[in-house]
Amino acid sequence: MFMIIDGRKFSQEYTNKVLKPRCEVIKGKYSKAPKISTILVGEDPASESYRRIREKFFANLCVESDVLQLPEETTEEELLDIIDKQNNDDSINGILVQLPLPKHMNEDRVIESISLNKDIEGLSPGNVHAWTKSSPNLIPATALGVLALLKHYKIPLHGKHAVVVGRSMIVGKPVVHLLLREHATVTICHSRSKPLEKYTREADILIAAVGRPHLIRKGMVKEDVVIIDVGVNFEDGKLMGDVDFDDLKDDVAYISPVPGGSGPATVCMLASNLLLAFELKHAKDDLNLQKCIREHYADYEAKGDKNPCI
Repeated sequence: MFMIIDGRKFSQEYTNKVLKPRCEVIKGKYSKAPKISTILVGEDPASESYRRIREKFFANLCVESDVLQLPEETTEEELLDIIDKQNNDDSINGILVQLPLPKHMNEDRVIESISLNKDIEGLSPGNVHAWTKSSPNLIPATALGVLALLKHYKIPLHGKHAVVVGRSMIVGKPVVHLLLREHATVTICHSRSKPLEKYTREADILIAAVGRPHLIRKGMVKEDVVIIDVGVNFEDGKLMGDVDFDDLKDDVAYISPVPGGSGPATVCMLASNLLLAFELKHAKDDLNLQKCIREHYADYEAKGDKNPCI
């Protein structure tokens, strides 16, 4: 009998036992709330949907959220100028540039312009260097959500073979480093790995993050595998992942659905990164306080029994 990895349930428990207690500490200790600035360029239905979900989530926390909607014809230099001003705005703790950007913009150059300590998506060069060295500052929220779900459901990682299908900087590559840090043996594949099933059948844990519906089907995994589906696809107006859920559910031990799996965990981890960035900024050179704060936010099992780090 398979078990659903329920991202909504995790998000609710982590929010109640980890994020909201930190909000109470923040309210009592500081005179301002953590603030995120989201920048959107042009019109993208998926981006707008994700923004609305984030805004609804942030509304229940001690978070101030600003959204800057720019026209598609905005130049790259104009966007970089806005980011530079926000980097130097002490009231802003997190900057999120919604991807994808219009084709006339260089996404790498834009992301690299975000200040290290405000980059709550963990994609700036300094943060990438940190999480590849297993000494992370801020980690990409989607990848962090995958690890959080595995830990929340107490999935053993030590010595297990994890196969990651997808090599993006947002999910695939950071997930590989997070799993290696947990002492898993990791294989990374992608949509052009041939034959893909040769690798996926060997997985104890399978992370699907390519963005291709029905990519992982019956016969491509072994029994009792754990599957986290991070794919986001629309087919006939229906949101679905990379994994053929109905085809595989009776053959696996754990599986995350789409929607309702990695999506809620991603939004939750984005909020966690914002609060963490805010607190680390105020902890300054107090290394013991920084360590305590990091441990509090890493309570993915949502026990809620960590040191309050006041």
